Amino acid sequence: MKIFLIGYRCTGKTTIGKFLAHRLNFDFFDTDLLIEQVSGLNISQIVEKFGWKKFRRLEKENLFDIKDNEDAVIATGGGIIIDPENQDFIKKNGFCVWLDADLKTILHRLNNDNKTCSSRPSLTNKDLLKETQELINLRRPLYKQTADIRVDVSFHTPEEIVNIIDRRLS
Repeated sequence: MKIFLIGYRCTGKTTIGKFLAHRLNFDFFDTDLLIEQVSGLNISQIVEKFGWKKFRRLEKENLFDIKDNEDAVIATGGGIIIDPENQDFIKKNGFCVWLDADLKTILHRLNNDNKTCSSRPSLTNKDLLKETQELINLRRPLYKQTADIRVDVSFHTPEEIVNIIDRRLS
């Protein structure tokens, strides 16, 4: 079984993914980390050098390469669902969990995460609040149509979130 974690930036996909994979004794993959490992560049460098289009292509290639792995938890990049082929792949190849949070929680995490600069380059060149509001509004319907379940991560610890997901898998 493959479990895909989707959601906006800083909703805990990597953290929850590692905990969940450990709990289930599954392999763990993070599409953003795979891209960085293969390219030798961080996401900001990839986007700066080659643009978002190239990054999205690498993201899709890495997602599709995971298809042969069984018993895996896959933390995806926040924008992976903007490509309909990625949505279809996720729906057809596993169970999808949407990790969602309120705007205040996301902004707090973005502002306090030391990986934000290297791993989360601006998507729109707008200020962080405007960009986050706009993109969440655009992506929420895509997350909703792709996910099997939604878990609000705003007020739970990673352990509690893993417990919620584990109960829903049973």
